[in-house]
Amino acid sequence: MTEPAGATTFVVGLDRDTVLRRREVVHKIQWVGGWVSAILAAIGVVLAVIFVVYAVFVHPGADMWPFALLMLLSVLPLAVINARSLRLTADRKRWFAAAELPRFAMRMSPSALELGVEGAPAPVVLPWDVVKGFKVRQPFGEPVLEIALNPGVSGLDHPAAKAALQPKRMLRSPGFVAVAALDQSVEAIDAALRQFSGGRTAILR
Repeated sequence: MTEPAGATTFVVGLDRDTVLRRREVVHKIQWVGGWVSAILAAIGVVLAVIFVVYAVFVHPGADMWPFALLMLLSVLPLAVINARSLRLTADRKRWFAAAELPRFAMRMSPSALELGVEGAPAPVVLPWDVVKGFKVRQPFGEPVLEIALNPGVSGLDHPAAKAALQPKRMLRSPGFVAVAALDQSVEAIDAALRQFSGGRTAILR
């Protein structure tokens, strides 16, 4: 949908089904990848333990125990990291389930840019002079918009602002929202950003 010429606001809506579908795809990729890595790490730990037992008790005269111990110490951190990754994937799924989607992705007016924030009771309002623009990223092969602020911006310590602008990267991707879930094209958003900000803000190339 496109706002008429001369409109005082420009609203970018969200397709709820697309957002939920993307979340499920990302969750499956992370869950399957995490379990495959965890299984491989567990096999490595078992093999390292067998090597240590062999070097220390079966063939102690061969002086292989330093290498066996080094092998064990090298695979143990991988097992711990993969276990943590699986836990974070589960935490991320619970976070999404508890965070309600906003009514819109963003709303522009001549005075400010408003960002809809998951789980927040109200949008984050950013004056145009603090907004540098949006970057298009592809963290899982699908374009998402990530907001970029001008250097030296302060005063954004409100929990809702932190949730939108400084998310916990281990829990949630910093990408703002999937482009496919928006009811406006990137080109239309770019044109609206330039119009409402007086040319100060745009999609960053």
